[in-house]
Amino acid sequence: MTTVPSATTSPAPAQPGASQNPQRAGQRRALFFWHAWSALMVAPVLLVLLLTGSLYLFDREFDQAWQAKAYAVEQSGQPAATLQQQQDFLRQQYPDARLDKVLLPREPAQAVRWQLEMAEGSRLVYLDPYQLKVNAIEDPASAPMALVRRLHGELLAGPVGGYLIEWMSCWTLFLLLTGAWIWWPKQWRLAGVFWPRRRADGSVHWRDWHAIPALVASLMLAFLVLTGLPWSIFWGQQFASISHELSHKAGPAWHWIAPSPNFHLPDTVSAVDPHAEHRAAAGSEVPVTGAAEPWSAQHQHVPQVSTAVQGVADIQRLAPALALLPLDSFGPGVRVFYPADAQTPFKISYVPDKAEGQRTIYVDANTGAVLDDIGWQRYSLAAKVVEWGVMTHLGRQYGLLNQLLNLLFCLVAIGAIAAGLRLWWLRRQPGRWLPPRQHSDRLPRVLQLCLLMLALLFPLLWLALGLYALLWWRPKHVAAP
Repeated sequence: MTTVPSATTSPAPAQPGASQNPQRAGQRRALFFWHAWSALMVAPVLLVLLLTGSLYLFDREFDQAWQAKAYAVEQSGQPAATLQQQQDFLRQQYPDARLDKVLLPREPAQAVRWQLEMAEGSRLVYLDPYQLKVNAIEDPASAPMALVRRLHGELLAGPVGGYLIEWMSCWTLFLLLTGAWIWWPKQWRLAGVFWPRRRADGSVHWRDWHAIPALVASLMLAFLVLTGLPWSIFWGQQFASISHELSHKAGPAWHWIAPSPNFHLPDTVSAVDPHAEHRAAAGSEVPVTGAAEPWSAQHQHVPQVSTAVQGVADIQRLAPALALLPLDSFGPGVRVFYPADAQTPFKISYVPDKAEGQRTIYVDANTGAVLDDIGWQRYSLAAKVVEWGVMTHLGRQYGLLNQLLNLLFCLVAIGAIAAGLRLWWLRRQPGRWLPPRQHSDRLPRVLQLCLLMLALLFPLLWLALGLYALLWWRPKHVAAP
């Protein structure tokens, strides 16, 4: 989940001495103008992100309740069919379909999910391994949580929505800075600074219920934005590409930033385009396990098999490799990807709740030999930070407490936005959407420097600066003080 609110406020009454210090008064007008304009621009997207993120924290629980009948199995005392038997059964039942992947159940008393590519598109088959019976077959893209995820990731608008979310998410980092600057008290006291004043009414009441909850949530919300950026449509891909180039071409000193732990592939193992598999899966992948494959594994070289696969790939060859997974230590979270063509291997992607347990294993579909085995110990420092951040962002890393704390911060942030919008409505002047300012008003130098640094780190912020110049720079749009 990407995310940081701080709803708008209009300027408070002039502080004593403001008329004797025109520069400070101009900075204060500029602060309120930038904070209000930024919040009005960002708030609608942030509300969507916070609401969908709150729901997606419990995607696994919701999916199991929504598909309770599909997950149900009849054990009847007999052992479950092996993966090979399940594979052969599905190939008999759906001879024209291609097996894409299998998602192993989180509990023994659950159906196994197989994703098949059919003429009508991807379908998720819930298979009772004890009875070898298909409980349900669904379009994974139509699942309620798939809709929530697409709202959270792209506003149901494809790449355009992805760019918009990244733009707004990055801009909220600056929004938080302006909000913190406005909140910073001239006189430190408890009421009105750390908790709302009891007898406050009108705009003072809403100011306290906006500023103080926003302050409480701000660090966590900034964390959610930053941990969501590695998956973003522009910055995430650029960061991965640049760090991949630095770590592989600039020498060992830059290995700490590599998105891939695969630093030293054997010279005898060739590699295909490291992004091809991710691009091919992007259109059809619906991560029903609660997290996409590791960011680290997405940007690594995929080893090729020594000789082309003869016939159809047989999952039986994966038994020794599956036994390598530390399921006893880290719990479930296994997906097996079938070879996309005769030159690519099986891929076992193990994404448990704790990032430290992640494992990606490539297996030769002909011989069952392990071509590459990538675990936490091979992750670079940057990859470890990213993966830990992603799992904490999803509410997985620290279990139920993680989910509840993330939900709490999301709800506090939503309340802060609502209070801020109410405050803006009360304080706005008739016929005016934004606080007044003068053409000579400037942000404090420190905030100007922070904005420049953010724009250099996150290039999409130049869109907001360009929009500001287009809308507000011309004199006819400049309000009187």
